Amino acid sequence: MNLEKDRANRVKCLSDDILEQLMEDNIAYNPEDLKNVIEMLARSVADLVNIYTGKEEDHATALKGTISKMRISYNILHYKEKAKTLRKRNKYRPIIVKKTE
Repeated sequence: MNLEKDRANRVKCLSDDILEQLMEDNIAYNPEDLKNVIEMLARSVADLVNIYTGKEEDHATALKGTISKMRISYNILHYKEKAKTLRKRNKYRPIIVKKTE
């Protein structure tokens, strides 16, 4: 039961992290990325409902899957924005590729 509480708390922490990422004013997300995030979060909600209503017997595994879906959502938001920032920063700098022999 303690493991389930830890995983449930992890779901809550990830939820807070996703909300924090979305609330930043200076970030504009790609609609396709947002669609993927919404899909993963909707699947997470469905998993949690199945746990709550007793349709899912293996709570630990279901929570682990929910955490994975939420981490994917967070990573889509966080790393896509970070990559976009890096591309903008390096926009006028040529990329030097070293040839290895």
